[in-house]
Amino acid sequence: MEMKTHVSLLKTILFLTLVLVGCQGSSDKETPPVELPQELFRDGDIAFRRGTGITSRVVLAADREGAYSHTGILKKKAGQWYVIHAVPGEPDFKDDPDRVKMETVEVFFEKRKAVNGAIMRVSGDSVARYRAATHAEHLYESHVLFDHDYDLADTTKMYCTELIDFVYRKEGIDLPEGRVSHVNIPGFRGDYLLPNDIAQSKRLCLIYYF
Repeated sequence: MEMKTHVSLLKTILFLTLVLVGCQGSSDKETPPVELPQELFRDGDIAFRRGTGITSRVVLAADREGAYSHTGILKKKAGQWYVIHAVPGEPDFKDDPDRVKMETVEVFFEKRKAVNGAIMRVSGDSVARYRAATHAEHLYESHVLFDHDYDLADTTKMYCTELIDFVYRKEGIDLPEGRVSHVNIPGFRGDYLLPNDIAQSKRLCLIYYF
């Protein structure tokens, strides 16, 4: 294996430990931890979850004010609620690349993936929320790959919070409001967008949590 590949793998492992733990878990469907009040959900609502296991506690240690380690956006299709999110390590089939996925809200919040979670809504224009969800669906349909470089300046690939920020900025809505989190670990030194940087937005109101 070439040195470049080793470095890339190390970077991915380190950053996943700090940010994207909530993305990981079994892809097997399970009963959701609670009965989700799906009648309250709307297109463009933002789903947050706190992942399972020791690595999730690392995220909260790195971001002491944060409660969640992963995020996605809701879209209703054929009467079913889905979460569109950029995720590594959850292939749907052999050789499935890390990419933007669209899966049911029940799978997103299944027990092996979520200790707790929340649904938040961007206040104001419902049309903007709907359009943001539609933008996210287009990213899924375009097979956009996961951004293992975690580069907000490169929108050809996405990581979870980057996707949320991107689709809402297309509607003129700045959810991070200038917030970023500084990470200083080997292979990752700089500012990155963490779930709490989105969750703190003054534009968000809580719809449901467990």
